[in-house]
Amino acid sequence: MFVPHPLIESLLAHTGFADVTKLCHLKIDHHLVIALVEQWRTETHTFHLLDGKCTITLEDVALQLDIRVDSRPITGATYNDWEKMCEQYLGVVPPKGEAIVGSAIKLKWLQDSMSPLPAEPTQQQLEACCRAYIVWLIGGVFMPNKTGNRVHLIYLTVLDDLEQVRRYSWV
Repeated sequence: MFVPHPLIESLLAHTGFADVTKLCHLKIDHHLVIALVEQWRTETHTFHLLDGKCTITLEDVALQLDIRVDSRPITGATYNDWEKMCEQYLGVVPPKGEAIVGSAIKLKWLQDSMSPLPAEPTQQQLEACCRAYIVWLIGGVFMPNKTGNRVHLIYLTVLDDLEQVRRYSWV
């Protein structure tokens, strides 16, 4: 498990991702997931349970994770100089082909390459570490894609200014 450095916890709270880090500690009951899948009705987008119907709404997600669902959408160019952006926002240049596949970065590489923070890090180092952790959270825990091992780098453009991160709709 990739644990955030204690020095970035205040930044994670400021960006609104502190509660999302708690998802890493959840243990998934696969039997419960299978049972819920069997009760899901695609035509109504609800679970049909013995007591009636139940659905999970965006409001449920927002309340549980304390994130915005009704703010600015995450949009941007899907083609950039990703290596340059990684250097600028993460403080490291990932090797093309080894770490970056198209416009996505491999989560394992991201986790393994984040160097430990020095005893007295600069604000820039703290922010780069925080961005890397949030990108890892998005792709590995919060919104994994089908591959389960990569995350799109478009999120770096949104994480440019950590003061603005709370203003985006994350689901």
